[in-house]
Amino acid sequence: MKLLKRILLGSALLFSLNGVAEEMEPTFWQDLLPQVDTVEDPFAALDSNQLYDLGTIARYRDAQKVEGFKPSEASQKEMAQLEENFAKSNIDVDALFVQREKIMQQRTKLATLPNQGVLNKPHRIPGFITPVEIDGNKVTKFFLVPTAGACIHTPPPPPNQIVFVEYPAGIELVSLQTPVWVEGELFNEATAADVNYSDGASNVETVYQMSAQEVELYQMN
Repeated sequence: MKLLKRILLGSALLFSLNGVAEEMEPTFWQDLLPQVDTVEDPFAALDSNQLYDLGTIARYRDAQKVEGFKPSEASQKEMAQLEENFAKSNIDVDALFVQREKIMQQRTKLATLPNQGVLNKPHRIPGFITPVEIDGNKVTKFFLVPTAGACIHTPPPPPNQIVFVEYPAGIELVSLQTPVWVEGELFNEATAADVNYSDGASNVETVYQMSAQEVELYQMN
């Protein structure tokens, strides 16, 4: 009998340890950002006056693209002088604008593309609930966001820093300030939905969706 008890106790302990070992590691918001090639930022080496002058040149060049634009002689002289000043400092204005376009494209990718490495896999993500649909007293569809009140009290985060969650079982929303864990498979599907608040509505976009298996109040793993 004692031997049987030891075997049963050992089996229970082994099962418990296996459960701990298999507990899902959390996925954090930075993990949802895409892997994008780094683009050198030459603007960091410019002083405030140079940045201002570069902005002036950029606005002038944009205006040149407008049909019927006729710059004054004074404006043309000013632009020529600004570009000459940059040339004297060995700064290639045209190259800066090419790099500017690359930086803008990189930032767009960082904000809008999903991380392919996290797709179609189960994840456990901490965050806050921004309700989209409520059934009775339970939230059944919501945006999971990294900060409390996002999309309601503050502008929406980038589309790849929001997860649209469907949870038919529903969860009672204690407060927008209450953090939760959401567990389920993450996949890529562009979604837009209105978030309503006291004095209006905001349209929110995301590139992530999840059919949640579990939603629970936040506890440290």
